Order: sequence, then C-alpha cells, then structure tokens
Amino acid sequence: MNAKLIEPLMSDLYILDPLDKSHANEMYAGLCSIDDYKFIPTNPPANLDELTARYERISQRYSPDKSQIWLNWVIIHRQSGAYLGYVQSTIMVEKNWAYIAYHVFGMYQKKGIAKQCVRMVIDFLFNNYKLSHIDALIDSRNIASIGLVESLKLKKINELKDAVFFKGSTSNEFHYRVFNNEWTTKA
Repeated sequence: MNAKLIEPLMSDLYILDPLDKSHANEMYAGLCSIDDYKFIPTNPPANLDELTARYERISQRYSPDKSQIWLNWVIIHRQSGAYLGYVQSTIMVEKNWAYIAYHVFGMYQKKGIAKQCVRMVIDFLFNNYKLSHIDALIDSRNIASIGLVESLKLKKINELKDAVFFKGSTSNEFHYRVFNNEWTTKA
C-alpha cells in the first residue's frame, strides 16, 4: 500500500487528530465512564499510565507481525478543544479490507458526532487505501450504533451468535459491510 499512512482529518466542527501517547491525559477522564462500556468487551483504563502505554503501543500504527495497520484518531471539538472520543480502523494488509470502530463519550452521544467522524474516516480509507470493503461488528443490543452504521448505508451481512461472553452475558454481533464501489460521501 502506497498511501499516506494517517493524517489529521477535519470538518467544520471536528478535528480527527492521529492518536499518540500525548493524547492520554485529555482522553483519560472521558474513557473512565463505566456506563460507556455496556456493549464493549473491555473496561475503562485502570489508570493513566496504562492508557499512555496502550496509546504508545497502538500509535506505532502496525501490529507486531505487520499484517495489520492500526489507524486511530481522537475526536476534538474545533471550537472548544474538548476531547469527545475516538475513531479507529484496522486494515488487514494482505486482504485489502478494514474494520472500523468508534467510541464517543456518553455526554456527547446522540449529537451526530460519531456519524460525521466515522464518515470522514471511511472517506479517508477508501480514498487512500485500495480497500475492497470496510466492515463493522456491532453488539446486537447496541441500537444507537446499529442506527449509525445503517444511516451510513453499511449493510448487515451476517449475525454472529454468541460472539463474545463479557460482563456476565453473551453478546451476538451484527456484521456490517460497505463496498468501495457502493460508498458515497453523501450517506
């Protein structure tokens, strides 16, 4: 892949800044709300040092075996400078497709932030990488995320029964996909 690995992305409201360990301080408080992890099989960071170490590792942009490219952006409000969450993508290098994921902090949800920022990342991925498609895996109980990906015209292609066991229950996951030739920035 000859594309620029990652770059800042901007809209009129938000900056998607490529993640590095310096973002840990500003992201930490927003990532500590346990309510935001209802549909995510991880927990809030145990402490700032753990988050900083994680950010340092994933900001290397590649998995240790180089089979994946890790692209992570923090979402920053352009006017206030507030940190609102993140958008991430894992590109499967040999297969030429990617996963996307996102997390907008609870206090900023249901304001259209995720939709605009996920759209920007999908545009970036299709414009800068020769990807056949982009996928998202969504907990079947997460109605808001299902609505978001469907509003962006990703199509449900599968349901993974008993995909993950976490926080005392089993999660089914919906598998969504959009092909490069179907993607439109007007979604």
